[in-house]
Amino acid sequence: MTKPECLYHFTCKHSKRDIGTSNCLLRPMLDHPLLGCKVLWLTTQACPDRDSTGLTSNYQRCDRMEFRYVVTNLDDCRPWLDSPERAAVPAGVLDVLESFGDCEHWWIASKPIRARFDRAWSR
Repeated sequence: MTKPECLYHFTCKHSKRDIGTSNCLLRPMLDHPLLGCKVLWLTTQACPDRDSTGLTSNYQRCDRMEFRYVVTNLDDCRPWLDSPERAAVPAGVLDVLESFGDCEHWWIASKPIRARFDRAWSR
């Protein structure tokens, strides 16, 4: 798989307050309920469809695409489809997780990564 030039992380207002807008560090925060480990989700798509990225507000009230961060150093990022985290997920659970979007665009990181807050982003 070819590495993209950059990746994007989308988030809501309350998470933006935690991340900030300068010298930003994106952190995997919570154990993912279906994976049982901490991951930070990223996408190759600069302007993704909310449903295909899995960023709906079906389970959370906030707008999970209100703000965007750009990651240009991909050294600690990996494609979801080739990840050991994906390989460890039971098949039935994987089907549920990947039913939320276009997983070929998903990337993950399991440790903090630097990002730039994108002030130009507008839905």
